[in-house]
Amino acid sequence: MTPFRSAPAGYVARWDDVEREVLGRVARDVAELLRAESGLEPGIEVGDGVAFTGVARVPQDPAVQRLLPDAHDEDADVAAEFRHLTQTDLAAGKVSRLVAFADAIDSPDVLPDDPRDGAELVVPRESAQDFAGALTDVRLVLAERLGLVDDEDVETLHDDVLAGLDDENDENDESDEDDDAPDEYAGWERVGLTGRERRYWGGVFVAAGFAQESLVDEMLADLRAGRAGG
Repeated sequence: MTPFRSAPAGYVARWDDVEREVLGRVARDVAELLRAESGLEPGIEVGDGVAFTGVARVPQDPAVQRLLPDAHDEDADVAAEFRHLTQTDLAAGKVSRLVAFADAIDSPDVLPDDPRDGAELVVPRESAQDFAGALTDVRLVLAERLGLVDDEDVETLHDDVLAGLDDENDENDESDEDDDAPDEYAGWERVGLTGRERRYWGGVFVAAGFAQESLVDEMLADLRAGRAGG
């Protein structure tokens, strides 16, 4: 995965097949989790501007609570009323952008001559805010599953992931055996990951953060340049 860079067509990066496959699948899974926990009915077309449709379901999953938090910590009535009035639209918007994110990375814009280079992904400027928002939602859910509470937890995880990559490189030098590798898609939805599962999903969390940070940096640079030019 390369950092995003600003280009005439939008924001461009290179992601390899595994990065696109894993992040796309997690995004779709988060969208389905959000649908179920927020009470969005299957028939609701989330991309068409959903209006309030009934009493909002209070999410029970702590990860979805991060996506749809209470609006007021000290007044339960105010929090319930705000959720009642806004949750359906908010959840539908998040589902829509998660699905759009997954669709975008499923179909890279330019295939590389050498597969090791990664396919070129172009995020149009008008879609960049939603793309970054989808990465935020993916990271929030993974952070809950990984037990990340503050910046210190994130820094520790980042160090653990990098140390794990070094260990894997050493192991690969000695052997090509991969029988003990975790199932790539198993476990992310479960609390209390340990060992190699935690390192694997920690790597997904770190990759999503790298992509998000580089995209937002380029968006802010464009914004500053635009203001300077105006």
